[in-house]
Amino acid sequence: MKVQRMGYRFRIYPTKKQKIFLEKHFGCCRFIYNYLLNLHSKHYEKFKNIFDLKKEIARLKKLEGFKWLKEVNSQSLQESCLDLIKALKRFFKKLSQKPRFKRKFNKQTFKIPQFFELRRSNRGRFFLLIPKLGTEIRVNAHREVKGKIKQVTISKTSSGEYYVSLNCEYVVKARNKTDQKKKIGIGIDLGLTSFITTSSGNKKAAPKFLRKSEDKLKSAQRVLSKKDRYSSNWRKARKKVAILYGKVRNQRKDFLHKASRELVNENQVIYLEDLNVKGMIKNRHLSKSIADAGWGEFIRQLAYKTAWEDKEVVRIGRFEPSSKLCSNCSYINEELKLQDRFWECKSCLSRHDRDVNAAKNILKIGQGMSEFKPVEKPTSVFSFKKRQVDSVKQEPFPRL
Repeated sequence: MKVQRMGYRFRIYPTKKQKIFLEKHFGCCRFIYNYLLNLHSKHYEKFKNIFDLKKEIARLKKLEGFKWLKEVNSQSLQESCLDLIKALKRFFKKLSQKPRFKRKFNKQTFKIPQFFELRRSNRGRFFLLIPKLGTEIRVNAHREVKGKIKQVTISKTSSGEYYVSLNCEYVVKARNKTDQKKKIGIGIDLGLTSFITTSSGNKKAAPKFLRKSEDKLKSAQRVLSKKDRYSSNWRKARKKVAILYGKVRNQRKDFLHKASRELVNENQVIYLEDLNVKGMIKNRHLSKSIADAGWGEFIRQLAYKTAWEDKEVVRIGRFEPSSKLCSNCSYINEELKLQDRFWECKSCLSRHDRDVNAAKNILKIGQGMSEFKPVEKPTSVFSFKKRQVDSVKQEPFPRL
């Protein structure tokens, strides 16, 4: 028996009065986060113990000019402070950059750790009840929610859409793991022309959603640049740009979820390269295409979906010559360049598709065949500890 965590994200449709109530929560939580961050920056010696920041919330509520903080759920304000404390901890451990102030027109969120209820009506519709709100918010719950809901996060996108994320926890029976040699494995090579190339020779073309929407985005951003900042027309133009970016984001997310789910369903072990996406994206000629592909998000989705199924994602060493190595005779072609999509081995005269050959080599190296030298960095199974995971579309929540 083991405890499994999973996240669900649903669209919600609040009324006008409920939107005003939610906006108060967004504004108060954003104010607390920014106020405490500014306080910590200016008076670092006083707040070396970052947990002392939490006491400032109670002090603020007693002041005459901050009584409006009492209109919202007090636990949501405390959760905003805890988010800042986590961000500061990661910064001190050099795992992330220094926390920045939250902006009004970016994505807005607040958390509710207790006293909420997700109710299903007789007609099959779902409604959410949260503290200090007398009416229920309609929820578009398009799938069954498993387990007990531990926490609720309500968010608003920059395009004006409202969502609720449910952090759920349930118990599952531990499965008997089969022998590693009997598991069905596949090697995949990620690219820009073909997003996925498998060791069996199958290819999935890169959709390039951002590139296809560039003309509409340029037009909308040109209109936005000519408006007076924070005017009524500027807000309308900004929302149009946000809607276009939201469409690209949703298209990319949908594609990545379907592609990752297909791979996980068909294989027990997935082998891939340990890509340095952060370093590769600094190439000014390829940065936009790499960001549009979403390699990092795709690998993250593969990791947690294989964890659900008791399967594995194995990454080979970053400096393995997977593209230059002949998959038939192990000859290394040192003259291979990035623009060479096909090449012929000088040793066995085999003609290779660059991506298919790389995927085959990734599979062989990952399986630890004796004809390959051991990599400097040992082959490792993907771990959630390397990167913090946020709730997106049915996501797991790592323990902190």
